[in-house]
Amino acid sequence: MNLIFLLGVFFVVSLQPVFMVSILIFITLFYSYLIYKVIGTFWFSYMLLMVMLSGVLVIFTYMVSLVPNESFEVVNLVILLSFMISMFVKWGLDFGGDMGIMSMDLWISYLGGFSLFLVVFLLVIMLLVVVVSCMSGMGSFRVSW
Repeated sequence: MNLIFLLGVFFVVSLQPVFMVSILIFITLFYSYLIYKVIGTFWFSYMLLMVMLSGVLVIFTYMVSLVPNESFEVVNLVILLSFMISMFVKWGLDFGGDMGIMSMDLWISYLGGFSLFLVVFLLVIMLLVVVVSCMSGMGSFRVSW
């Protein structure tokens, strides 16, 4: 919890937009991990992580990209990394696998194959959208081959 508070303070006092987005990603990851530890299954925390990373962070990243970048000192990065490492050592993160009954139910049930099909279908559709928007040259992606 101290690490999330520290990252929140860094977010508020930060002037560099890319640093703000990276801190917001770290805060989202840590909240997701804390929810996993409290509830005991990772599906709710995974859903929260996907909603935050896909919705809120896309909008925030777009708005931040419009703001000009300020200078970014390496000293601030070293201080942030030292605080994060000290919090990791103090906190003792446990990234063990979740083999609970709630996490195994999704893929073992009779709808498990259909759920896997939907995940693969979503991946294929998202990749097709990226390919089509890159090939037309009029999409939002600026790719130079």
